[in-house]
Amino acid sequence: MSYVFDLHTHSTASDGILSPEMLVEKASTAGVNTLALTDHDTVAGLAAAQIAAKKYNITLINGIELSCLWNNKTIHIVGLNFDPENKTIINATINLNHLREERAIKIGEKLKKVGIENAYENAKRIAAGGTVTRQHFSTFLIENGNAKSQTDVFKRYLVNNKPGYVSVEWPSLEETIAKISGAGGISVIAHPLIYKLTATKLRNLINEFKVLGGKAIEVVTGHSQSAEIELATNYAKRFGMAASVGSDFHNENIAWSQLGKLAELPRGLTPVWELW
Repeated sequence: MSYVFDLHTHSTASDGILSPEMLVEKASTAGVNTLALTDHDTVAGLAAAQIAAKKYNITLINGIELSCLWNNKTIHIVGLNFDPENKTIINATINLNHLREERAIKIGEKLKKVGIENAYENAKRIAAGGTVTRQHFSTFLIENGNAKSQTDVFKRYLVNNKPGYVSVEWPSLEETIAKISGAGGISVIAHPLIYKLTATKLRNLINEFKVLGGKAIEVVTGHSQSAEIELATNYAKRFGMAASVGSDFHNENIAWSQLGKLAELPRGLTPVWELW
């Protein structure tokens, strides 16, 4: 039996469009047989996803995507194969969601100042009980006619120096890795090439990540081009990192992040799943 892995996906528990159950069903239909649900700063969808995984006969890896700060830069760390009932992880998700809620309220207030009413309330409506993220504001702003696309939303409203931008003091990289390790999990740098770091800073990030106990980087992502996979492969080899693969799936309408469509992991790397 050949194995198809996707170790970075999102559901309605954070900013995905599919429920955990529907995500697992779609992954199974797409040929994925080892899936990680890695919602932003929450484990709320894992129990339902595990039940669905048994129904569809695929392996569900407990996952999460945690926001952290490194050198004043927001970095996302994926945690894989941990105990979702671990108190450290549960407390971390509670604290992170307080930060997200505070940010969402402030984004709503800032957008109101430029004439966009009820943005927070509508983002919360779209989140439907899940963690409120900037993706939910993006969906509302498109619905409301303020922008034509997600890219347009972020460029015009939600990045630094734009009307709806709000910075957050996320936990440190060290704290984040310690939380994942403390719950028995493996830390992975999510999509390492999208942070717009210089080569020197990216090397420094990966080196510090390794020193602090990080184990892997995402080498193949949904939006990886062949040159990017080669570059990430070189970083993994240089620093002795295991390699992960993940689509960063949120919904079917994003062409570059589809379930079951990832490029193959290059040879000569240690797949992250060999660590568990």
